[in-house]
Formats: sequence, structure tokens, C-alpha cells
Amino acid sequence: MAFRPDLRSLHRPPFRLFLIALTFLTGTFPSGAEAQVGISMTRVGDSPIRVDGMLREWRGVRRVRLGGGSDASARVGLAYDDRGIYVAASVQDERIVRTGGLAPIQDAIVLTFAMPGRRGRFAPSEFFLFPGISRQATAAAGMSSAIGASRLRPVRGAEVVEASARGGYELEAFIPWSQIPGARAWERGGRLAVRLRDVDRETRPSVESEPATVAVDPRALERMPEIQASSGTSAVIRSFLEEHDLGPRAAHDLRGNICGDERPERVAHHGRYILALGPGYRDANAYDFLQLPIQNESDVLDMELRDLTGDGQQELVARLRQRDSRGSRVLWQVYRFDCQRIQPAFAIEVEKETRAGQVSARLQVRRARRGAPQIVVSTGRARGLNAENYQEAQATDARPILTPWGEHRSETYRWDGRRFALASSSDNPRYVSPEARAQAQSESRREQSRREESRREERAARPVNSRELIARVRQERNIPRSVRPRFRAERNIAEGPEAEVMVVLGSALVIVGPGFRNGQGYFLYDLGVSAEDILSVQAVDLTGDGRAEVLVRVRQNLGEVTREVLLVHRFARGGRFPRVLAAEVARTSGNRSLNARIQTRGGLTISPGRARGFNQSSWPWNDPRVAQGIETIPLPWRDSPRRYRLQGDQLRAQ
Repeated sequence: MAFRPDLRSLHRPPFRLFLIALTFLTGTFPSGAEAQVGISMTRVGDSPIRVDGMLREWRGVRRVRLGGGSDASARVGLAYDDRGIYVAASVQDERIVRTGGLAPIQDAIVLTFAMPGRRGRFAPSEFFLFPGISRQATAAAGMSSAIGASRLRPVRGAEVVEASARGGYELEAFIPWSQIPGARAWERGGRLAVRLRDVDRETRPSVESEPATVAVDPRALERMPEIQASSGTSAVIRSFLEEHDLGPRAAHDLRGNICGDERPERVAHHGRYILALGPGYRDANAYDFLQLPIQNESDVLDMELRDLTGDGQQELVARLRQRDSRGSRVLWQVYRFDCQRIQPAFAIEVEKETRAGQVSARLQVRRARRGAPQIVVSTGRARGLNAENYQEAQATDARPILTPWGEHRSETYRWDGRRFALASSSDNPRYVSPEARAQAQSESRREQSRREESRREERAARPVNSRELIARVRQERNIPRSVRPRFRAERNIAEGPEAEVMVVLGSALVIVGPGFRNGQGYFLYDLGVSAEDILSVQAVDLTGDGRAEVLVRVRQNLGEVTREVLLVHRFARGGRFPRVLAAEVARTSGNRSLNARIQTRGGLTISPGRARGFNQSSWPWNDPRVAQGIETIPLPWRDSPRRYRLQGDQLRAQ
């Protein structure tokens, strides 16, 4: 099967913003507020923020408000860069309580994080930013990996500086990403809540009030507001997802050095697309995306970044499943990034599946002492497929799969500076050339033909009993042994004076006999209905010629009506088995029914029978005598008995 990938790459300029409005998307919430849609941070521009307690760089920044009034209220803004998170807070507090150290029951700005982890779980952490009090306590940062912990530990690399202000203080802080558990995944759905802790007593301190952006439930961290970057790579991806109507979650979100300088870039997989972007990608002036040759997001079985060319920059390796009406295959696909576009560099089939079976190959990437690593592909296992029934044309858009019956047992590929080239291969000792295989198949067919002729001569030399013939029917027609014979009869039905054996297997009528086709063959006729709807089968001589006709009574469900039809067949010249009569003999609707009487002695007679719930006035149908080749049931209040005689090739009522 040949798959044609649909590859498209486009460059889009990202947002390049200096530190501007920092906005919480849903405004101000008291401590008991409902969960927010998202909490926004803006990426710091080319000039880093200086943490000095002076909020000049934050002028004009729109901040979230916590609480209100002259006591226990604050306005807080957030920003970030590659190093970590910056916090700016203007706090109104009539009395600042600092007992020293990192005790959590002190005045503080508290950040609660929940970063996405494995299996849908979140990694929680809390950071307390304490202001300083002259001659009593210095500004500090403490953290805990649990929410509501009674003990905190110092935050390495953190900076906290406060400055006195009328009616309170101003605070500026920096927290490194490296100190936030799970922060590497913050752009994949990290959560954040901010609150102001106000303590008004130094002796036996307790929390007086705690206005927050949202109440935090440690048992439902996923309900916290999601961190949404208002610029940078996250904002670019969010814009792309909205444009293409894709969900926010990335199936794969990778980071590595793929192009440009040593700063890591980001490769994200959403739906059928992959995006490449980052501060060093194309001088941070554009991003690239490519549509994968797949049908659904789940067709990406695996994805990783690794250096396959030995130049210190990584390529994207993806295992892609492709499907069509004939089967499926799995590609091991490599994409390169040349700072201009995403382009396919190498692809090889590692699995194929058809209706007949499945075959797979093994692939390993082996490091080399110098230069590019080796891509080693070797034959794997096959189930149901072999050289005879594997009819797939070799792929033209990828290296074809190595099969156990193919020419090579293994192949090694390596980057030669321009492409992934075949470096070496090992021969398959089991390989048979197409010419030799065709000759062997031809000889095999001739030998099989000779054996078949010998078996036919052997069967012709001896009679075969009916049991053996019925067993042959099962084998040749794939009728399982669980299907038991029904309606067995021994009558002269077909040829000669000898009696044949008639049985029904499933929905098939089978006739065999020592005098039928010289005792070497059988007759099979599919009755065209399910086995459950075959009610009876008889062999009765209706014409007086010494040969029995076959009478089959079947059931038909016609919505609210169920009827029973008598079908009569007889053997004719040339081995034909025509139907000579079809007549309705019973009809049921709900609890009402009408049954005809059938007599076969001295010929066939169908007479009106007993009606239950039906009479001349309640009979709802005005059937013609014959409808769609089936004679309708005789009615007690209208019709007389019908006696049938053979006229030509049909039984007709006299």
C-alpha cells in the first residue's frame, strides 16, 4: 500500500513584547471566589527586571487586586523569563507582623502552584514572600512542597526586596523555575493562585484575613486558574490552536536544541500538527508548523528529539500510524529543522498489517564513537504473512519494511552530510528471488494438480458413503462441526432408482447418495434464510412420478406481521433444482393468527384453516391471489381448498 503524506510548512511571526500589561483574566476575586478561567503572565522583554523593591519598571502595569480598604489589601503583578517568575506587590497593611525566620504564620504574599505531572496528577508547592522589618527581620522567601504546611525551607536563588510605602509596603521578588516542582511543564497546563496573608498579632499569631484570587482545594488542584502566558511561545501556540480549532493540551511537548544558538527550542504536537518555535528559532522572528501525514492525533505513537546527524542539534523522531481500506503501517519518521522550515529527512516502515496478517521490523539507534549515530533496522516477526501471500507493493515514500523473507536481514543507515544513506546491509540466507519463487510455485502447482488428479481417480474407483460426503461438505464449505444435521430424510429425489440422503446443515440443503453423481459428489442449495427460520423440510412425491419433491417451510418477519411460506423444489433435467411453488400457509399479527391446512397424500392440497382473532370484517389486508411470486394464504370466509397439479415446470392450483 502506498501512502502520500500531506506536508505543509508555514512561517508565522510570534509576539515580541516588552514588559507590558500583566492581567489576571477574570479580575479580582475574594477568598471565596469561584475558579478563574486563567491567570496571565507576560514575558519580560530584552531588558531583565531588576529586583530592588522599586516598582518603576512596573508602572502602567495592570495588576490584580486582593481585598480592599486600607488594611489587608494588595495589588499584585506577575512576569517571567527563561530564568523564573517575577512578582511585584503593593500592599496596604496597618500593621506588619514578622516574627523572623520562615514561619508561615506571618504577613506574606503567597503563591500556590500546581504543575502537571504524569497520569493527570499535579505537583503542588507554595512560596511565601515575606517583607522585611527594619532591625527585626529581613525580607525572605520560604517554600513547601505541600499546601498548608507548618514548616518552610529557604528558596535557593530567590530574591525578595521590600520598600516602605505609605500605609504598607511594596515588595518585589524573583523565584527561579528550578525551585518550583514540575515547572518544566508549566506551559502545558500549570496552575497558580495568589493570596495575601495578613497576621495582626505577634503573640499567639493567627491569620486575620487572607484575600485571594481563588480559594485553593488541595484535593482538586485542577480547578485552580491555569497559567496563561500573554506573550512568548505559549501565547504563539495558543493563537495557533485557536486559529485551527484545536484543544489546549499538547499530546507531546518537547524542548531541545534544534536550530540556531544553544538556547532550547520548543516542539509541540497538537492534533495533526507540529510546531517549532523559541527565542533562538529563526532569530525569534517566526515559527514553523507542519501537518503530519496522519488521520488523528492518536496516530502519533511516539515522539522524541535526538541528535541523529552528529552536529549537536536534534532532529524530531516520530512513530506514525497510517491507515487505509487495505490495512495499516507504522513509519519511523525523521524531521530536520534548518531554521527555515520543518522537512522530512528519512522514513522507514517498521510495521505493516493487512487482512491476512502482520509483519514488523526492529529498529535501534546506536551511538558511534565519532560523528552521526547508526540507524540499524533488522527483520522481526510475521504472523499470518509469508512470501506467498504478501502482495504489498514496495513503498515509494519511505524505505520498505524488512521482511523475514526479503533480500536483507538487516540494513544500517547513517547521515552522510546530505542525507541518511544506506551504509551497510547483511544478506538474508532465507531469501528466494522472485524468479526462483515463481518457478517453485509453478512446480508446486503442477505437483498439486497431479495429486488432485490422483485423488479424483482414487475416489472414482471406490464408492463414498453418505457420511464421508457430508464430512466433505463441511470441509469444503467451512461448516463447523457444531452445526448439526437436521430434517434428515432418505428418498429418491434426484437420479436413478436409489434413495438419496437429504439433510439441512445450517441454511444449506445437502443431498448425497451412492447413486447420485456416481456416489462421488454432492448437491448443496442455500435456502436463503437463517437456520432458525427453517421450520421443516420434507421429501414427498407430489406428482406420482416416483421421485420426491422437496417441501421447505420457512418463516419471514415483516415488521408487525410474521408469515410462514411453503417452498416446493424438484430436480429437473441438467441438474437444475427449480422452485415450482411458493405459497403462504400461516400469518400472525400480535395475538391473532391464521393457519392453512396442508395435505400431501395423493398430491398437494392447501385448504383454509382455523382463524384466531381474524374474521371477514377484521381482516385488514386485501391481498391479491399472488403477490411477488407467492400465493397468499386461503381465507376461511372466502376461499375453497386448492389442489395443485404439475403443469410444465410449475405446480398450479386446479
